[in-house]
Amino acid sequence: MGKNEKYLLDNVNFEIPISFWVMYLDNFLGNEKADEFYEYLINARDIRRKNDIRNLISTIGFSIYDFSPNEQLAFISIFKPIDTESKLVANMENGVNSVFKYYKKKNLKILQNIKKMGYSCEHAKFNWKDKRLKDTYQREYIFIIFSEQDNCEQFQKNIIELAKKYNIEEVLITDNMKDRSPKMQIKSSIIDVNTGKVKENIEDTTIDTVEKYLSNISGTKVLVNIPYEKNKTVINKEVDYLTMKYYYSQRKQDKVKNKGPYSFMSGTLKSALLNNFKRKDYND
Repeated sequence: MGKNEKYLLDNVNFEIPISFWVMYLDNFLGNEKADEFYEYLINARDIRRKNDIRNLISTIGFSIYDFSPNEQLAFISIFKPIDTESKLVANMENGVNSVFKYYKKKNLKILQNIKKMGYSCEHAKFNWKDKRLKDTYQREYIFIIFSEQDNCEQFQKNIIELAKKYNIEEVLITDNMKDRSPKMQIKSSIIDVNTGKVKENIEDTTIDTVEKYLSNISGTKVLVNIPYEKNKTVINKEVDYLTMKYYYSQRKQDKVKNKGPYSFMSGTLKSALLNNFKRKDYND
């Protein structure tokens, strides 16, 4: 089995099972020519791995990623899963809701700090396994921050300073995203906030990497997607207080204004973004 054939089998779903298409093409073209075609198809259709780190962010035209060549990503989370059965929570009025309101205020404050630092960011929802309750998860946001024009040293320094403000022990920071090909592999490091030293180097940063990082700093399993979620209990399921999902830095706002749309849909998206930028609270 060729490497491109295996890649398609692992990462694409068709109405007709991909295994049938592969079998037909292998028999018709021969393995070598078929594998050349698979490589062309992967690149032409931008078929990324299901576990690609870019699946956590928007990568369409006019997205932050679209304006972020050769930038780094940093992942920040302050959330620690709540002990829903502790005496402290039980003695509070609307105990669980009160704790989530606390995280809401903290995350909104982090967003303000990120804006002041001049960075663009997105946020993503993750699910923390409840440490006591079976088949129960707690849902909250994490921030994904883009490095803008900072060099690696300056970006790392600023992210560490941000983490210190919120008692975050470790940060995950990728290398520059130089390669935008579908099969892109990007290196990253987990850095100890107190010492500034690298705790671990990762050769291929995937969604699994982020899940593992969040699991290690929170002491429980963390997932983007919960298997068989309909059969599970999700606390804070409708988390939606960060209604401004994407924050474009002032520099990237200018890039959006200066870039011409390439289709009707991109024109509609640009118009919506420009209206967002005009909001009084957008840069606050």
